[in-house]
Amino acid sequence: MVIIGGGPGGYVAAVRARQLGLSVALIERDRIGGVCLNRGCIPTKTLLSDMEGVRWALRATKDGILRSLPEIDFARLMHRKNQVVENLVSNLEKHLDGLGVKIIRAAGTIREPGLVTTDSGETVRTGNIVVATGATPWAPPIPGIDLPGVMGTTDILALERLPEHLLIIGAGIIGQEFASIFSTVGCRVTILEAMNRILAEADSEIARRYSSLLPARGITTELGVTIHRIEKNRDRFRVVYEKKTDEKTVEADAVLVATGRRPAWSGVGIEELGIHVENGAIHVDRFLKTSVEGIYAIGDVIGPPMLAHAASYEGEVVAENVAGSLRPWDGDPVPCAVFTIPQIAWVGLTEEQARDKQRPFRTSMFSLSASGKAMAMGDTRGWIKLIEDIQTRRLVGAHMMGPHVSELLGELTLAIRKQMSASDIADTIHAHPTISEALREAALGFLDGPIYSLGRTRLFDSG
Repeated sequence: MVIIGGGPGGYVAAVRARQLGLSVALIERDRIGGVCLNRGCIPTKTLLSDMEGVRWALRATKDGILRSLPEIDFARLMHRKNQVVENLVSNLEKHLDGLGVKIIRAAGTIREPGLVTTDSGETVRTGNIVVATGATPWAPPIPGIDLPGVMGTTDILALERLPEHLLIIGAGIIGQEFASIFSTVGCRVTILEAMNRILAEADSEIARRYSSLLPARGITTELGVTIHRIEKNRDRFRVVYEKKTDEKTVEADAVLVATGRRPAWSGVGIEELGIHVENGAIHVDRFLKTSVEGIYAIGDVIGPPMLAHAASYEGEVVAENVAGSLRPWDGDPVPCAVFTIPQIAWVGLTEEQARDKQRPFRTSMFSLSASGKAMAMGDTRGWIKLIEDIQTRRLVGAHMMGPHVSELLGELTLAIRKQMSASDIADTIHAHPTISEALREAALGFLDGPIYSLGRTRLFDSG
């Protein structure tokens, strides 16, 4: 098997294929680990982890535990992030090498089924090809967006100096995570968003509750705007935009474009081979096969959900299918975590999606202000929201905001996948004191009510 692309989908496919006894060549023109490990998930989460320490110091100074706020060394902060990435990449390369995966550091192009050539002059013949080339940042056609100093996510992760005022174009997951990082270390942040809400993928109620926290953290958000142009005067940027027919301007030291990503398959040979593409993504069947025999595709290149863990799951599936298992993709539901401060996480249907499906449902919400662990952590800004199908009494959605709520997704994803009920969660002992206890409290809202808060659970019956 030849895999083109060494990101979370490609390298997991390589590992699983070797476990199954296949010979594997992994073609990667950049660094093993892809965007996620090198310029996405890992570096940003390393920075956000350090932000927890900064936030504790802020609270400890306010409470008198620390007499003064420690000075933040931004250069050292970025250095530690680089060290974490380097260690992970090095260990991953050693792991692949130890398994016997042949790594070809070049760009690969499929010339015909079973034949791949590289820009380094190598030709590889194989029985099966997996395209795992990921996605590339998309930038809207705004005049001035290509000015020197207007950054993408790769550029901002290489900053050596902290800007005083950062302007972010895009209020989605990427934009919100960077806003959390830079506002925590004292940077003033302005976000401009074309839509009339932030975090379009998240449950709208959770997104609204999160949005209400932003002004206190030095984050200004302008929604429903049209950006006309970006100008630069020496080291300052001036962004001109329109909101409700009024023209406005904002000046900043740095501009980050965080407007999403698109499948990246150009130059791989997709068009030349006539492989079917739908809505900009490579189309695959439930076995991850493309329209050309012997060629598969996984990860961001096949479209949503563009998540590293979804790509890794698909990497395992495709390796097993190449080995002859005929395992269909069966990854629903796919959990999602946004590592903002506080975190946002969800799995399954949102209220909006349940309404669109005309599915009778009800919701139960539990506030972390009644959680002993959240109080001990000094961070009670959060909610646990569960959605239940009224007819089947099965959980169909879960949406959370609060400290470390991403760690609760495993239990909730399993509960929805296995069609469990609120009673199943309520009948399970959860350790005390933990944030996970809030899951049980929210589940009890569907039954006789939570133990620790009589007035904080809300039921909504769409029927």
